[in-house]
Amino acid sequence: MDIVIIIVTVLIFAFTFIIMFSPKVRGKILSRQVKSIKYMLNESKDDIQNISTNMADATKDGIETTARALKKGLTEESIYCKHCGNKIDKDSRFCKICGKEQ
Repeated sequence: MDIVIIIVTVLIFAFTFIIMFSPKVRGKILSRQVKSIKYMLNESKDDIQNISTNMADATKDGIETTARALKKGLTEESIYCKHCGNKIDKDSRFCKICGKEQ
């Protein structure tokens, strides 16, 4: 059991060291985050446009439900595929829809 803790600690240290001193790795991580946020904002933009066109039918409950859904979408542990734009898990290496590497 002690050997597992030591191995995990060394791996965490190595990963942290690589992230701190490798601009290529940092750039790749930031690129993935930026692309994910871009898809999330595009989807939110479409949702907001749909809300604004249907504002005549809006009720207080509908607005609260939409606000909660938008908030949940911004805090979810998901990202969007940079190839097809579908939602995938944050820790996924490949898209479940198109199969391309992230």
